[in-house]
Formats: sequence, C-alpha cells, structure tokens
Amino acid sequence: MVRTKRMIAVVLAASILLGGCWNARDIEQLIYIDAIGVDYVNHKVVVYLQILGFSNIAKKESNTQLTREPVSVAKGEGDTYVSAIYQIYTTTQQRLIWSHVHSIVFTERALKHGKFDQVMDALDRYQEFRYSVWSFATKESLEDVFNARPILGISVLYSQLADPKDIYGQFSYIRPLLLFRVISERNEPNGVVRLPFLSVEKKPWTENKKPLPQLKINEICFLQNKELKGCFPHEQVAGVRWLEKETRRTLLKPKGKETALLVMENPLPKIIPSLEGGRPAFRVSIKTSGYVTQLFQPTPITLLEKDAARQIEAEVRSLYERGLKLGVDTLGLGHSFYRRFPREWHHLNQEGVLPLTPDSLKSIEVEVKITDGGISKVRQRKTGADDRR
Repeated sequence: MVRTKRMIAVVLAASILLGGCWNARDIEQLIYIDAIGVDYVNHKVVVYLQILGFSNIAKKESNTQLTREPVSVAKGEGDTYVSAIYQIYTTTQQRLIWSHVHSIVFTERALKHGKFDQVMDALDRYQEFRYSVWSFATKESLEDVFNARPILGISVLYSQLADPKDIYGQFSYIRPLLLFRVISERNEPNGVVRLPFLSVEKKPWTENKKPLPQLKINEICFLQNKELKGCFPHEQVAGVRWLEKETRRTLLKPKGKETALLVMENPLPKIIPSLEGGRPAFRVSIKTSGYVTQLFQPTPITLLEKDAARQIEAEVRSLYERGLKLGVDTLGLGHSFYRRFPREWHHLNQEGVLPLTPDSLKSIEVEVKITDGGISKVRQRKTGADDRR
C-alpha cells in the first residue's frame, strides 16, 4: 500500500514538472513589431511602429495563392520616446513583441534635435530589443516609408527596409549599417557615421498599371561628434564606395570620352596617416579590379585602367573637398590619425575633431586592374600617340 502511494506521488510530481509550456501563447495572440520610426514634430517625439501579418511567409512554401500581407502602422506621441510608446500601448489589442524588430528609422528632424541618444537610452534598458537591426535616416513621411510594398506580393521582410544587404551585394553604392555599428562609430573619438538615407520613389515601378512606390537608399547623412552635419545625394558622395571594404560590385562610368562601362569589385582602401612638420598628413591608397560590362568602342585595356583610376581618384578628392567646405571629415581621416597617433591627436584636436586643410590630404593613389570582359573578349585597338596619357 505504501509502495502504491509512493508511485502515485511520483507520477503526480512528474506530470507537474513535465507539463510543458503551460503559459505559452499562440502566435496569433501576439503583435510582432518589424520596424520603429522616430520623428520630432512641434516639440513632441512621434513614434511609428510597423507591424506585419505573417500569412504570406508560410504560403511561400506551399501552392497557396499569395495575397498581399497586411501592414499596420501604429502612431504615438509624447514628450519623450517612452511616453510616445506608452500612448501606443493604450490602444493596442494584443501584447507587442519587440524581439523581432528588423530596422529603425530616424527623421532628419529627430537627429537634428538629438533624439538618437534618448531612444538608445530607452532601448538599452529593455531586454527584448537587439542591436542587430538596420538603421536609416529619412525626410519622408514615416507612414509612407512603412507602407511601401515590394512587387509581386513579396513580404516586406525582404524589402530594402528590412533586408538592404541583399541589394547591396548586387549594387554597392551606399553601405547599409546595423545599429551596433552606428553606435560604435558614433562613440569613437573623431568618429564619423555615414548613415544611409531612405526615400520613397513613386514613378519607376508599376503593378497592374498602377504606381507602386518603392524604397530607395539614395543619400548619406554624416554624423560627426554625435551631431547631424548634413545629408547628400549619392552623386555628390560617390567617393564613399571606394573607402568601404564591404563594397562588392559597383558601376563606374569614366567621365569624358565614352569608351566603356566598368563594374569594379572588392576595393581595398588604406588610409596612411603621418606627421609632417608637426601637422597631420594623409595618403590614401586604393586597389581594385573589375571587368567591362559594356564597350562603346575598341579601347586598349591599359587606357581603360588609367581612365578608371583617374575617375576614382577624382571622386575621392571631391568627397574630401566637399567635407572641408561643410566641416565634415567625410573620409574618416581624423579617426585613423587617432588610432596611429593617439597622443598627438589629443594635442591637436579641437573639440574632439582633428582640424583638416586642403594640404592635409597629400595623395590619392589608385590602382585598377581590368580582369576580363565577361564572357566576351575586350575588343582593343592599337595604342596611338593620343592614348599615351
């Protein structure tokens, strides 16, 4: 009898311990936030949350007909970021889950008024949030950004907002940044952040003869000493791509006489700081290779390489000169000097920024190697006297 009672007690204890996730909730009872937007209007912090329905993701693995996934945008405002979030809490119908956020977008207004630190302070104190989210700036309406849909019913999870790295691998122009990289570069001495800028393009794409707005990363915002210094279209800051080690492939059209379009791959940039007469001096070295993607007329490969090197050098120098006019270290020279000469940097910096002059950049050396012409040979002509330049 005693043995039977013991067995019953063991079975009851096991049933309690092995009861499983008794407090688990089904996915349809939770609201998953995909993106956070932060704006600043009329002295109020305005927060937007993009919330997705996940029905399409499961359907991609079956033959079920695809329909556009529902996208909801919640909006709240308050004196601070946290008070704006709590205003959203008052109207949500289910628990909000923060562990699946893919991106965070700041408007220019929010960055100019220093709301980045306020948002980071709040997010850093919440255990569900992760820093592996993509970060952007914009001057567009955050509602327009969050309601832009990819073509063919593709999930928003695969748009440039949530997955910009895939596009960057095919066309490397403006490097996407994860939030932990933004924080790291922003907090470094003499650190400069090149924050990607999102816009909404309404004309290029249509679906069923109806306009289909699409997201586009077409500008860079420079943050220096934790302040927004300005945002520039990619045509004005084309030299940035040659300084990014993450650049995979990018299109180059040498200026002047049209000879060819080139695709350059995997540049290897190197900034070499030095001291000359007690003043900082820099030399930039860039090595890259590529191939001909379109040839307009037969041209010697050596001439294509020289023209490409000349164009790359011009883009980097133009980027540096534009930064001098606006007081922005667009090449990141000051931080490289700090890494090599920390003691001298502490003596020379002014309010955390190394002063730069037109003479600070001594040289830009570019080496280009054209490897092939795709599956076609590069048609050439003999090098004449006019080509020896």
